[in-house]
Amino acid sequence: MRNRYQHATNYTLKSPRFKQDGLNLSIYINDDQSQNQSAAEYLFPPDRSDGRRQKPIKPTTLAGFLQGKYGTNRIPVPVPGSRAGRQFINRAGNLKGKKVQSPIAQLTSSNPTGSERYFVITDKHGGLGPGIWRRYRVKNAVSLAFALVDQKPKVDTQIDFHGLVLKDAEKRLPGMVEDKLRRLLR
Repeated sequence: MRNRYQHATNYTLKSPRFKQDGLNLSIYINDDQSQNQSAAEYLFPPDRSDGRRQKPIKPTTLAGFLQGKYGTNRIPVPVPGSRAGRQFINRAGNLKGKKVQSPIAQLTSSNPTGSERYFVITDKHGGLGPGIWRRYRVKNAVSLAFALVDQKPKVDTQIDFHGLVLKDAEKRLPGMVEDKLRRLLR
């Protein structure tokens, strides 16, 4: 999997699993509820197992927050070319999950403090397009952090999880069976 995903997180790498019980082999995606999101849903967009080449991205916590608080079904997409948007994307081009908590905290607070001030525009207004904007104290400048798009962005599928797990199981299973038999025959 690391060969296909150059910048895979440990969460992604550890999610596909298999378990051997007697003559049964179970292949599954580990669903760690402590991650706030089902691993199977998280990994669905890049999974090529069903033959599709592109799939819509999974809505993020930020999208759910915007839908609940502002009633918009638009999807927030970071703007890497803007001063505010750059801080939410790492070198690999992935969204920094922990960093997204800052605008959510600012937008939910009745009295926001600190240097970061965010505001949401759901429809074009006063020359600003829909999005999550950051206001800077210096010169009262604003920068678009997340654009709100109507259509869910799509991602190219890259990994055949079922195929990879089966291939890995074929490689490991004989050794596991051999070790179990050796222990049983002692």
